[in-house]
Amino acid sequence: MSAARSFKAALAMRRNFGSQEKCFCTTSNLEESLSTLAEELESFGISPVKIDNNTIESVESLKEVSAKLMNAFWKLIHNHRMLMKSHNELNDSYSRISNDNSNLKNHVKRLKEELQKKQDALSQTQERERRLKVQYDAISRDLKREKNETTKLKKQLLSKDSQHEHELRRIMQNSLKLREQLQKSTGTYTPRDKAMQKLQTDHEKEVVLYKQTIRRLEENNRLMLQEINDLKDSLSLHSTAIDLQMEASGMWTDTDL
Repeated sequence: MSAARSFKAALAMRRNFGSQEKCFCTTSNLEESLSTLAEELESFGISPVKIDNNTIESVESLKEVSAKLMNAFWKLIHNHRMLMKSHNELNDSYSRISNDNSNLKNHVKRLKEELQKKQDALSQTQERERRLKVQYDAISRDLKREKNETTKLKKQLLSKDSQHEHELRRIMQNSLKLREQLQKSTGTYTPRDKAMQKLQTDHEKEVVLYKQTIRRLEENNRLMLQEINDLKDSLSLHSTAIDLQMEASGMWTDTDL
């Protein structure tokens, strides 16, 4: 029905626009034009104007038709204004949405840039952590080697001490025997032999040297332990920083989504 009405209206407009004036309605096609106009008004949801052959014969009938047409045109104008208002509101809404969309795009761009910076900082932190771990492992190996060397030196020192004590006792025993022999042969008492004194002095110097070596190794171990503790603290701080950056990275990612 609507397609046939539209086709009929198109034919009427084509016939009427074919003239030089391009008028839709003339005195010769008044009835046809009114019928076409009524159908067009009905297509816009406006009550159609009923016209028959007898209604346009008298002035009163023409007035009645004119009043109906005026009301229809008024309603059409009102609908047009409402549509224009809706159109303007839609344009305003579209402008706001476009502006909001542009702001959101800029915000997303900034978030992506911040996320990239966070990822770069995270990569740098991970690289620093890797280097610190390598350094920590190297120092741990050095400390272990120093500990082994210290233990070895302590064992050697204990063994040397034991040997020296045994040798010292043997020398003292021999010295006592020699002194007794001298006393028997000369009838006089002589002090301890100088060779024995020199041997004991050398032994004491060697003991002091070993003790100094042990103290130096213990001091080195203490310094290495301190450095390892510092590295552990640094690794702990870097691990905390990585956790915080990972958490921040997840937050930005959620925001981006």
